[in-house]
Amino acid sequence: MMKSSAKLIFAISIYTLSLLNCSPKKPSEKTDEKIAGTSAYKLEQVWTTDSVLKTPESVIYDKARGILYVSNVNENPWEKDGNGFISKITTSGDILDLEWVSGMNGPKGMAILGNTLYVNDLDELISIDIEKGKIIAKLKIEGASGLNDMTNGENGKIYISDSNEGKIYQVENGEATIFNSDAPGRPNGLLMDNGKLFVAFSAASEFVSFDLQSMEKTVIATQIGAGDGVTRTNESDTYLVSDWNGEIFMINMNDEKKSLLNTKDQHKNTADIWFFEEQNLVLVPTFFDNRVVAYRLINELIIK
Repeated sequence: MMKSSAKLIFAISIYTLSLLNCSPKKPSEKTDEKIAGTSAYKLEQVWTTDSVLKTPESVIYDKARGILYVSNVNENPWEKDGNGFISKITTSGDILDLEWVSGMNGPKGMAILGNTLYVNDLDELISIDIEKGKIIAKLKIEGASGLNDMTNGENGKIYISDSNEGKIYQVENGEATIFNSDAPGRPNGLLMDNGKLFVAFSAASEFVSFDLQSMEKTVIATQIGAGDGVTRTNESDTYLVSDWNGEIFMINMNDEKKSLLNTKDQHKNTADIWFFEEQNLVLVPTFFDNRVVAYRLINELIIK
C-alpha cells in the first residue's frame, strides 16, 4: 500500500492536471451548428474494453497489422515514475497484451512509420520495434518537458507538441528541431492534413491551423474546452476534436461546430481520440475511467 504522503502528492498532481486542462467558457459561442447542410451526425457506442487499462491517454490504429495500440500513463501523467506502458488491443476491444511494452514514464501521443511505433514520453521520443515489441531508441529533446501529441508529416517527418513549454517540434532523420517556438495556451492535439498542421489548444481552448510555409495561424473554432485529440473524418474539411473533460466536437473549416458526445456528468474523460476509418469508429481513451470506448459515427439525413 502507498504511504499517506504519496497519496497526498498524487492527489495534488491530479488536481493540478485538472486545472491545466480547464478553461473558462466565453459567452455567445455557437455550439450546435449543422454540419454539411442537411446532414446530422451522432455517435453511437459499439464496444468498450474492460476497465483494466491504466489511465489510457492515446490510441492509434496499425493498419498493416490490424491492431490498436493504447498509451497508458498509469496514474500521474507528468511524473518520471517509470510505470507507463503501451497496450495492444483488437479492433473489437479485446485486450491482447496489457503491458506489451513497458518502462516508460508518461507515454502519450503516438505515430507509426513502417515497423516503428513512436511514442511521446515527457521529454523523450521513444522508438519501438513493432515486430519485436521492444524499445530500440530514445531521443532526448532538449528543453522539452511536456511532450504530448504527435502526427505524421510529409516525407517521414513527425510533428510533436510540448504542452508545458508552448512549443511544437519537428523530427526528421532522428533530429528534433523547433517548428514553432511561440505557441502559448498549451498546444496538445496535432493532425497534419491538406498541407496544414491542425492544433487543439487545451488552455487557450482553440482549434487552429498553421500553414507549413508561412507559419500563418488561422483560428478555426474557439470554446472547445480543454482541447486534446484531433482526428479527421470521412467528410471533407471536417474534423473531430475532443475536450479532455468529456466532450467531442465535430468542426468544419467554416467554423461550424456540433457537440456529438458529452460524458462529463459520467466523469468519463475524452482524451486523445482516433478515427478508425475502416469501421467508421471514433476510438476514445477515457483516461481516469481506464477504458477505450468505440463509437460509430452515424450520418443521418434531416427530413424536412
